[in-house]
Amino acid sequence: MSRRLTKRSFAIAKANAQAGVDAALTIAARTQGLLALGGGGFEKGREAQLMVQEKVDAAVEGAFAAQAAWGAFFIKAAFGGVRTPNDVSAGLTSIAEAAAGPARRKVRANARRLTGAKAFP
Repeated sequence: MSRRLTKRSFAIAKANAQAGVDAALTIAARTQGLLALGGGGFEKGREAQLMVQEKVDAAVEGAFAAQAAWGAFFIKAAFGGVRTPNDVSAGLTSIAEAAAGPARRKVRANARRLTGAKAFP
């Protein structure tokens, strides 16, 4: 495995770990808000609807990004840009990153919005 691909794999692993932390923060904040006693029925309903809509939006955006990355990979392969197993690995890694990127961005934005934090490490 090339050094560049190894670095990229570690960056993806770090991004996935951060997304896991962000998801846990989001789940904790939403659970607390949705299960709280008292009023806020409209706000709770809005947040529940937002949860579902954001997942659908991220899935669709990820699917389109993955499709575009596949297309770019096939074009590169058709014109001789994919010659080694490392080239194939790099192409498939790009596709995976493109597919997961929208979900990672959305979960990070939700964690920031729901916890009020400006930034996470």
